[in-house]
Amino acid sequence: MIFKYNTEVIAFCYNWSVTKTKVAVIFGGNSTEHEVSVITGLQALENIDTDKFDSIPIYVSKQGEFFVGDGLRKIESYRDLSDFASKAQKVQPVLDENEKGFKYFSFGRSKLIEIDVFLVCFHGGLGENGGYQSLFEAMGVPYTGSGILGSSLGMDKVTAKSIFKNNDMPIVNHIWFYRNDWVKNKKNILERIEKLSYPLFVKPANTGSSIGVSKAKDLKELENAIELASIFDRKIIIEEGFEGREINISVLGNSGSTLQTSVCEEVFPSKNLLSYEDKYVQKGSRSQGMAGSNRQVPAKVDKEIQKKIESVARHAYESLDCFGLARIDFIVNEKTNKMVLLEVNTVPGSLSFYLWEASGLPYRDLLTKLIELAIQRQEDESKNTKSFPSNILENFNPGVKASKN
Repeated sequence: MIFKYNTEVIAFCYNWSVTKTKVAVIFGGNSTEHEVSVITGLQALENIDTDKFDSIPIYVSKQGEFFVGDGLRKIESYRDLSDFASKAQKVQPVLDENEKGFKYFSFGRSKLIEIDVFLVCFHGGLGENGGYQSLFEAMGVPYTGSGILGSSLGMDKVTAKSIFKNNDMPIVNHIWFYRNDWVKNKKNILERIEKLSYPLFVKPANTGSSIGVSKAKDLKELENAIELASIFDRKIIIEEGFEGREINISVLGNSGSTLQTSVCEEVFPSKNLLSYEDKYVQKGSRSQGMAGSNRQVPAKVDKEIQKKIESVARHAYESLDCFGLARIDFIVNEKTNKMVLLEVNTVPGSLSFYLWEASGLPYRDLLTKLIELAIQRQEDESKNTKSFPSNILENFNPGVKASKN
């Protein structure tokens, strides 16, 4: 496929320094959290250390097309996608160990935009469930955040909870089922749900940003909530309510090495459930992402509970084989001195920079640390033997050929 060459939008690539690391800040994608990802990506582009890195915005459209261009740094570029071609250059990833990056075509000849590291700012979809992580692996380019396994496990609330339970971490009572099971045998599903106590929280297993999540106080609300969740995923999870405060913490580092924990935050939902609107579209917070939500940072938490949160957070992080950074969400009941682990977000909104700034690590330095961790992980992976000397094919006989009719 030949793409039209747009000189103006691609010109910034030729002003890169030969000594700086070329960082592709990649965001967007075919996801219900597409717009949230754009916010996170633009925040990262604004805060990356330009003394150390040359940044390039890589926007993935809802149709899965890749674009580059300096105009992608401005929020105005995303308000009218009908004129997007004049603001960005379509490119395609290169799967060649000698050419790492993206190509576009000029006068019938391909030109390469070299990439040293991907700074991942996807939320949901292929960008958070391991899909694009697989692409980056195939390209041979290091990338921030968790790998294929950690990303896919973190995205699936059902699988993650199974791992947490098997590792003796506290979780809420819950059940799960497939959308088709609900359609075919609603009575059986409702009988299973009866073992749980209201209120219940109904969630699509593989979405984030509270999309498709509802609180149900009775059977009618429950059935409506299941129908809503079914729009967004084939797998539905229903959690029993747990009274307490929503406390979140971030973990930084690569599994198998030293991990750091941030200060905690307490999040205040507007209607007993932290919604998409609470997180991203309340008045005055549109450009701040998760940093603009109604929250207290640092949270006022008992020291012993803080230590327990930090310990369980590290355990959860490593149990899913996470890398780079994640946010781990809890519900804490200080009256009973109990808590439950809700989920691990491998690409949290705004990359949880506000938690790290409150911990003494500025956003710029956090991004630098994430890039360094990505490079370290690839260097560690390079120590693995990925081929084995063998001559078993030398004498291999494929056997009898199938007869032709």
